[in-house]
Amino acid sequence: MDSFFETLKNLGAGRLAAMALTFAGLVIFFIFIAVRSNTPGMTLLYGNLSSSDSTEIVAKLDIAKVHYTLSDDGTKVMVQQKEVGKARVLLAQEGLPHQGSVGYEIFDQKQTFGTTSFVQNINQVRALEGELSRTIGTIDAVRSARVHLVLPQRELFGKDSSPASASVFLNFRNSAILGSEQIQAIQHLVAASVPRLKASNVAIIDQSGNLLASGEADAGDGASARNGEEMKQKYETRITRSIEDMVGRIVGYGKVRATVTADMNFDIVNRNSESYNPEGQVIRSTQTTNEENVDNSSSGAASAAAGNNLPGLPGAKAAESTPASKNNRTEEVTNYEISKTIESMVRSSGQIQKLSVAVLVDGRYETDTTATPPKDAPKDWQAPKKYVPRDQAELDKISSLVKSAVGYDESRGDTLQVVNMQFAEEMLPYSALNEDSTIMGFQKADVLGVAETIALSIIAVLVILLVLKPLAAHIALSSSRSPSAPGGALTGGETALLAGGGRQGKLAPPQNAGPSELDAMIDMSQVEGKVKASSVQKISELVTNHPGETVAVIRSWMSQES
Repeated sequence: MDSFFETLKNLGAGRLAAMALTFAGLVIFFIFIAVRSNTPGMTLLYGNLSSSDSTEIVAKLDIAKVHYTLSDDGTKVMVQQKEVGKARVLLAQEGLPHQGSVGYEIFDQKQTFGTTSFVQNINQVRALEGELSRTIGTIDAVRSARVHLVLPQRELFGKDSSPASASVFLNFRNSAILGSEQIQAIQHLVAASVPRLKASNVAIIDQSGNLLASGEADAGDGASARNGEEMKQKYETRITRSIEDMVGRIVGYGKVRATVTADMNFDIVNRNSESYNPEGQVIRSTQTTNEENVDNSSSGAASAAAGNNLPGLPGAKAAESTPASKNNRTEEVTNYEISKTIESMVRSSGQIQKLSVAVLVDGRYETDTTATPPKDAPKDWQAPKKYVPRDQAELDKISSLVKSAVGYDESRGDTLQVVNMQFAEEMLPYSALNEDSTIMGFQKADVLGVAETIALSIIAVLVILLVLKPLAAHIALSSSRSPSAPGGALTGGETALLAGGGRQGKLAPPQNAGPSELDAMIDMSQVEGKVKASSVQKISELVTNHPGETVAVIRSWMSQES
């Protein structure tokens, strides 16, 4: 242990400082390599985020168990390089980060003294658009929204002014669809927030360019008639998917293809009819009238006599008891109600007139038992598979299922064809096999990771061979040159020192020699080269401590000279 400290003293302060710096650098380097190899690289996911966006993003990443780091100011989110795509897709489904919109906080900014009324009007429109976008964006099915307002100003000295209008762009979450009531609610929300704006003047479209509300006052229900082609495509697509899903469960997914062509009538027909049934008579009312007339006047002369006209006389009674004429009339009126039918029919657009369905089904693939392995076949060789067509009975069953699924009606001219043919083998294009994201069939990120590990390993080996090994050899050589304890044997370094010093000067018997006598016996002027006093002192100590080895060295000199 003393020799080690002596060696450190002999190296000097400069060498010790250099060795300490080199050792510290190597320790830091190896710590960096260990941390670098164990810690995955972090890449910027999003930057310049608001506090609300960063909070929502961090919450979603915690739920998805994605490792991340957040900057001190909360404006940057870092994730592992291999999870950047996954994290961005996950956050895009949730509409994060939100697109910034300016609301009424625009008026919180200090306005200059020379701000014109035009700038104030523009800021007012921007504030209205931003607030409406935020409000519409709070709907569950809406990921983000943008609102554009047109508020025309009345011309000076003009009587008429153009009505206000608005357009709304909606970006839905996970292909969600809003109902007609929700679309009307958005129209009325925008109309109620803007002065002189009617709900019928608000147009709404989605991220696919589909017109949800035309924004025309006279549009009404006629918008569905103008979208006849779109309705037809949706109907054909729905029927096609139903057929492929149902038949695919029988023959296997990917082994069936269906095509549906629908002939649809989009005419809107209004028909009113009124019919009478003469057989269905019902008495509505009955009216009976009875009339009786009596005439007592006589045509003879006796009737005009005074005796016949005086009351109480026999002639007067005879005249009263015999009427001259009497009439009776009876009238009956009966009113009948004939049954009547009034029919009003409105036929909506999209009536199916004819369906044409074509279904292509692949056959079976069975192992060819007649195949024989080639001579150079490997041990795990398997017999190839051959194509086997399906029988007609199975195709008839598939046809019956398809007819029931599509609502087949032979009376309107529907046609159905189910054909069994072999599918062509799908070959991947060359471009798909050589994508930019792969290198020799491996992912580019994996290849770069392996290359980085190899490079760091090579650097570590070079440091060990070129730095650590020479440093260790230098320390070992310095330790071998340190003086041994009294009474011990000479080491190789001591023998070399003694041999080198003996050739440069004359040695006298050291038993009774002191320091003053040694100086007197050595003529410093005759020594070849310049030998330091410290070296002479070391030789003197060696000769004093090891007289036997010294005599052996002198004998070897004598034998060499002879």
